[in-house]
Amino acid sequence: MVYHRGSLAYRTTPDQKARLPLHKSLGFTLIELLVVIAIIAILAAILFPVFAQAREKARQATCMSNNKQVVLGILMYAQDYDETLPFGSYVLPGMVTAITWQDLVEPYTKVGAGSVIVIGSPAARKEVAFWTCPTIDNLTIPSAAGDPMPGPFPVNFYSRSLSYMNNGNFMPTTHRNNLARGWFPGNITPIGDIKAPAEAILVTEGWGYIGNTGGDDWNSNCTGMETDYPSLGAGPILGRSDNYCAARYRHSGGAVYAMADGHVKWYKGPTPSWRSRSERGAAWRKSLAPNASVWFRED
Repeated sequence: MVYHRGSLAYRTTPDQKARLPLHKSLGFTLIELLVVIAIIAILAAILFPVFAQAREKARQATCMSNNKQVVLGILMYAQDYDETLPFGSYVLPGMVTAITWQDLVEPYTKVGAGSVIVIGSPAARKEVAFWTCPTIDNLTIPSAAGDPMPGPFPVNFYSRSLSYMNNGNFMPTTHRNNLARGWFPGNITPIGDIKAPAEAILVTEGWGYIGNTGGDDWNSNCTGMETDYPSLGAGPILGRSDNYCAARYRHSGGAVYAMADGHVKWYKGPTPSWRSRSERGAAWRKSLAPNASVWFRED
């Protein structure tokens, strides 16, 4: 074999050819490949939780936007009805379909919501994305030893579009089975009667069972009927405290609340149990939790 270098030519013998250096392989060795895979796995373990947190923050922002539009719809309703807030829901004699606060503010939100809560029917509510918290499937809640799971709720009153609830202390409900009790748990409230609108909750998040809450996590222990709510037997059960208490952790351990002055804010849920009484952030009554920021009842 002849090799050329400059203007000179060299001839090699077969023995010399055998001793010529070989070109180095450009492929990975097994060790190198395993090292690369390990580095990728470490980076993924670091970055995936960050991506999940960023995605949840985006969903929380969507939920806050929805609640902002909801509370503005409520306030516009109040302006058109002598500053009176909408009812939480009502079913009068002869009615087979409950009229809910979502139905009453529909002319202002215009999202296509509609009540199909028919007593004794498996129907719940028309599924509308606007009325559905984007993190409704997050069922993670803090639990202590002996804590039951919330629910299970009757299938015929479950709806993903009931993931936002009104504060029944300002937007009360009534039912044909309990007309003698009037409105409960509060009274029909003019918006001007709310003493501190920036601290009064109008709307919060729910587990998706029924659209009303009194916010009572104090007397009910979050496992029974809320204070002043009756058990209606054949009708939909109003004021199930676990419906509210379990939803307080939907967004990164907290929930979104809309206040009577129109602003919306996230507050962390109480720990160590989902049944714990809230004494900071959002609480039931101001007289029982004076160090909280916002309340369901102003007393």
